[in-house]
Amino acid sequence: MQIELEDYLFFASQEKGKVAETAPLLHNYALAYALGWSTSPYYHEEQKPAYAEQLCPLNEAGLYIFPASPLKVSHCLMQYNTTSEAFLMIREQSTGFPNWGYIKCIRPESRFETYVLSHHPISFSKRIRLGKWMSLARLEVQEAALERSTGSRCDHLVNVQDLSLLPTYFTSLYNVLPTRLVKGAEWEEAIQGYRVGDLFFPEASFWRGKK
Repeated sequence: MQIELEDYLFFASQEKGKVAETAPLLHNYALAYALGWSTSPYYHEEQKPAYAEQLCPLNEAGLYIFPASPLKVSHCLMQYNTTSEAFLMIREQSTGFPNWGYIKCIRPESRFETYVLSHHPISFSKRIRLGKWMSLARLEVQEAALERSTGSRCDHLVNVQDLSLLPTYFTSLYNVLPTRLVKGAEWEEAIQGYRVGDLFFPEASFWRGKK
């Protein structure tokens, strides 16, 4: 599956002072919600995610999606100057310092690639919405030949939380919320998984080991 942005994409994967940066990747949990596989309530009384309740049923349904790796990505730096989003605004004497900062977002026409595992035939919508701005993205889906296999290296992005065995080595680490993603994962011994062409993917399931 390839995902092409049709709008500017922003989610805060890192905050450095006044700059909020968007990492060049798409987390697989975000993709699961964007595809409509799971939903979360609009109102939360407390800031506490419920990934186990919302994502683990997808394992029983035989659905899984890997994080999306960048094929072509470029960033854009935007400045914002705004007020707070409080429902009640009390006008006090201004100190002369507005709420301002910078957002490093991903430009339209950037492309990502990921892979979906399913025990049953599934259909996809032509477009999904991603990120804090609900940015529109177009999907290009192509069925691929899949076979059970073993391997000791995965060059695609993987979610370490979803793996039964953590990799021994990796080339890149993305310390993003809610879980860390790694690329170029290697294991000392061959593990069970799948092969699509020359790519090996380890066995994975949503929110493995968490309750």
